[in-house]
Amino acid sequence: MVSQEPYHRLLEADRRKAHIKLLLEEITQGEVPAGGVTLELGCGHGHWLTAYAQENPERLCLGVDLITRRIERANRKKDKRDLPHLHFFKAEAMELLQAMNDSIQIDVTILLFPDPWPKKRHHKRRLINKRFLDLLAKRSRKGGQLFFRTDHEGYFTWAREALENNASWEWTPDQPWPLEHETIFQNLLPHHQSLAARIT
Repeated sequence: MVSQEPYHRLLEADRRKAHIKLLLEEITQGEVPAGGVTLELGCGHGHWLTAYAQENPERLCLGVDLITRRIERANRKKDKRDLPHLHFFKAEAMELLQAMNDSIQIDVTILLFPDPWPKKRHHKRRLINKRFLDLLAKRSRKGGQLFFRTDHEGYFTWAREALENNASWEWTPDQPWPLEHETIFQNLLPHHQSLAARIT
């Protein structure tokens, strides 16, 4: 008997994308705040993005993670602090970007300590790749920024080279980090490197 697992995974992903699309339409109602849009991919428990949203009440803040319990904890932080401009979604990063329509253009994208997939045979699973960078560029405003932080030297080099070799992006090494705020991973991984890039 042929396994139905791949089919079910595809069906679940399609359902998530459709659900996210509806939620985004409800959130924006065809309009995006004048302050712009900040997106955190792999938001975890929402520590960083919640702090950022408190500092930037004029911005629409979107966080995405694929682990249900993380999104539940992030939403509890949001509700406790009464932040109506902050929203968390269960989805993969590419799913969220694919679900967005042209009315939403991202100004700032944050990627904190993503899985480095250290084994060479797994490098194709790294989020920073040409397909991701091309789609993110399509969903971002001209001049939109990407901020990336990792403790993995190999992934840092990989990401920098991917950005340097992508015509839509330029590396901006002197760009300051949008908000320094401790997170679980940053506490566990104090020795890290950061990079920033923007849409050309």
